Amino acid sequence: MVSYPWGTFPVLRLGQMYRDGVFHSATLAKGHPETIQLPDLRQGQVVIGFDLPSSLMFFQKRPELGLQRVVKYTINSIEYFIPVMEWIRCLFVKNRTLAYLLLQPHGIDLLVDNVVARNGTLFIGFNRRLPEKLARPNEVLHLAWVLTVQGARGSWDSVYSSLFRKAVAKGGKHPLDQFQYGIPLDINLPPVGPCELTVRCIRSKNQVLVLEVLGISNMQVPLRKIVYSHPALKKQVSVAGDKKIIPTNKSKDNDYELNPKSENAKEDVHQDVMELPATVFGFVQKPKIEVDRKDVQSVNTGGDSLIPGRGGKLVGSNQIVSTEDSIFGGDTPPIEFSSMQAIPTSEGIGLEEFFHVIKMLAEMYQVKVHMSVVPLPPGRRFSICSNGVRRTCAIVQVSIGVKQKYILEIARPDGWSISTLILDPINQTSMENIEYYIKGLLEGLVNKSGHWDKEVLNEFREIAIHKLKHYKNANIKRAVIRLGNKL
Repeated sequence: MVSYPWGTFPVLRLGQMYRDGVFHSATLAKGHPETIQLPDLRQGQVVIGFDLPSSLMFFQKRPELGLQRVVKYTINSIEYFIPVMEWIRCLFVKNRTLAYLLLQPHGIDLLVDNVVARNGTLFIGFNRRLPEKLARPNEVLHLAWVLTVQGARGSWDSVYSSLFRKAVAKGGKHPLDQFQYGIPLDINLPPVGPCELTVRCIRSKNQVLVLEVLGISNMQVPLRKIVYSHPALKKQVSVAGDKKIIPTNKSKDNDYELNPKSENAKEDVHQDVMELPATVFGFVQKPKIEVDRKDVQSVNTGGDSLIPGRGGKLVGSNQIVSTEDSIFGGDTPPIEFSSMQAIPTSEGIGLEEFFHVIKMLAEMYQVKVHMSVVPLPPGRRFSICSNGVRRTCAIVQVSIGVKQKYILEIARPDGWSISTLILDPINQTSMENIEYYIKGLLEGLVNKSGHWDKEVLNEFREIAIHKLKHYKNANIKRAVIRLGNKL
């Protein structure tokens, strides 16, 4: 048994030869190609590896191997076995980025700032969490399929949700401890079919084990057009001026000091990159795909101008690197309140008691109240609660005569300790500025992993901000009185 990081999953194939951790392209993969006609991907029967005949695969009576899930299809008296891991890989895990997002609650939402469908056209705004090399038409079409087709999105979410349920059921208060023993993955397959699968497989009489799904036909996206944007995809405008070049004496063959435990170590991006072709999706009536290049990049058209390179205290020493994969965070995408849609209050999980407080506040103090619930900006783990629910914020506008004050209450279904904020504009402030302040506060909250950012709190000059702590076992009426005294 060997262990590899989860990020290597996209390049791992059953029956493929790997030598010293590197894909061995000179050796043919095991098995032969076949085509399978499936009426529906969901019509299979889920079995375990131990149910396979030993002539196809022998698990040496090891439960960590033989308890893996396999989907069994019976077609014309022939039994086809497709591992659940292969279904997950071919449908969703086309690259390392998607592999990591698959094991995060609502992970695919971290790639986008906004998704809007209008008159058969889908507008997608990607952020920098999606690598630039993946912001290409084929990859965008695949992401659009996951994001917009209900069965596909449900299938994606089912991988994490089933894994989370199993870990909680087995581990109780310490679900993470169960991962060291291994948890078989499950998936609710999307409603695709009838379709044709092109596979690489091995056969024993009337039983076939699929080692790799090479292609799937009859995939559908109910769209006529997809328009997407990405911060790295800019319009290039030619301007007069010399091209600046910074010479360097660094070589790709430099030595690197490996220290995976160092907090300052960089991810070792100098490792060999293994790339294998992903499963080919055959889409019916493929939509037109366009790039919306929002930003402009100036390109000098003159000659080359050398600029002396910058030195540093680490020049001449080995760079400290780590093989640990980097985790994105800190560059929370901006929230445009003018375009952000509030979600139903029923989705404000963890805000139920606060809703009662606001209702009683309006009754006891005879004030006008307006309230909306919005999801926290993505970017850090605090945006998602430990139970997988997207964390939300209730924004309340309290009108006292001609003056307005604003209350920010963060959902706490997990009992997270964070104060309520009360925003009191010193002078008459435009709603545009209020929205700007709220956006900055929520971004700072996410960047600080669930704590109000003191620098942001002290930055606003046109508004006074007061905190109201939560007390355990405080009844609703007492909470209303404490809140009313702050207004």
